Amino acid sequence: MPFVSSCPESGFDIRALESLFTDRMPRLAHMRDAASFAQDLSESFSLPTEHARLLIRSALLHDIGYASALRRFEYHALDGALFLEEKGEHPWVVEGVLRHSQADRRGGRMPLVSEHYASRPPLAEADWLVRAVTVADWRAAGVGKRVSFARRFEDIAARNPDNPGKVRQAAAMVNEVRDSFLEWARDMATERRPLPWVFCDVDNTLIRPGDGLSDANKTAVKAYVAAGGAFSVATGKHPLSIAPLVLQLGLNTTQVAGNGSCLLDRNGITVLDELREAEEALRCALESRGLPIAVYRPQGIETGGLWPASLDEIFDRYGEIRPTRTRLPGAALKILCIVDGDDLRREDELRLLAAELGVDCCRSDRHFLEFLPKRGNKGQAARTVMERAQWPVLHSLAVGDTENDELLFALCGACAAVANAGEWTRRGADWTIGQCADGGVGVFLDRLRLGLGWAGLRSDMTF
Repeated sequence: MPFVSSCPESGFDIRALESLFTDRMPRLAHMRDAASFAQDLSESFSLPTEHARLLIRSALLHDIGYASALRRFEYHALDGALFLEEKGEHPWVVEGVLRHSQADRRGGRMPLVSEHYASRPPLAEADWLVRAVTVADWRAAGVGKRVSFARRFEDIAARNPDNPGKVRQAAAMVNEVRDSFLEWARDMATERRPLPWVFCDVDNTLIRPGDGLSDANKTAVKAYVAAGGAFSVATGKHPLSIAPLVLQLGLNTTQVAGNGSCLLDRNGITVLDELREAEEALRCALESRGLPIAVYRPQGIETGGLWPASLDEIFDRYGEIRPTRTRLPGAALKILCIVDGDDLRREDELRLLAAELGVDCCRSDRHFLEFLPKRGNKGQAARTVMERAQWPVLHSLAVGDTENDELLFALCGACAAVANAGEWTRRGADWTIGQCADGGVGVFLDRLRLGLGWAGLRSDMTF
């Protein structure tokens, strides 16, 4: 990213944002999530303080023109830019709002809007900021929540079923925006960290349940690490279950376990979040419905009262430690519930229960529905791992296969799904790689290593 000097921020009083969006709070959530991504961009590329401030401010204000009180031309980018200009906002911020996500190209069908753009030549010195705000816009869902590039497109398509033109435009644009990021991402590589940190799911991604770690994947992981890359597993499994795998791979990084509720490193297990008072309420609610459950704690896994012995064999197949029939001490990291994913009525009921109890819920397998603490997810855990290692958060890639990998996909710089992943997961990934059974992860790592990381990646690549 090229940068030149700038002036300190001034202009619009950010504290007034909420009052402008009282009737459009989801839009404000999107703006805040774009600013959060811009913060990660700033830190990952080590921007000077004043450039970082202007970028984050531009991302936060990029959709201010959607506020009802600011409407003039019914074109949010222009309406927002004119308002901010009148407030004395920094010219680069005005430019970021005016031209983000190719707004200057998309206003051509509105004559008055076109006239305004024609009268305002682009600020060449702010081109980097416009592009960076665009990237941030495409990593925040339209109604709030951080997402991958591909999921952002799916979000636009889902919210515009009656506007095929907008969907086609978004489809054409997503690769262009992603490629802007991939081009810049090369700047994150240094002699000390030449390759991105890869966070990889285990079951049905790195290892097919019932099989061991393949020689091909083992060799690929070790070669990737030897070439300067970092590699961590990010799994729903208990940390004690993955300890042998970590030894096999020779990893000295921190691993994400329990779907992000805890970490595993050479010093043992670190709890990041727990279910607390929701644990007993979940136990009672799930078992009253006749559902078998397993509670994960740092010392092991305990079963609920309805757990049949036959389920132990499923845990064996998945390489999970066997659960005990007695209560264990310590924090409840998560509760795993055995429920068929094809039972949509029950699925909706249980997800509503999770929302009522203030916990998260995700599916890690067609048989496993998991209840997690709010801050216990793979994305937040991966962030913690990289921040502790002083590693740029966006200098990372996620690989997975199902819903519990979604927040990891959203956090990392880019993401890939194995070909055996569900359709929803594949549509939210930047690339689809080979099947788990065919060593898809190993092939991806080798291509990444031989292509020198970000330098070898493009939107249109196939693996």
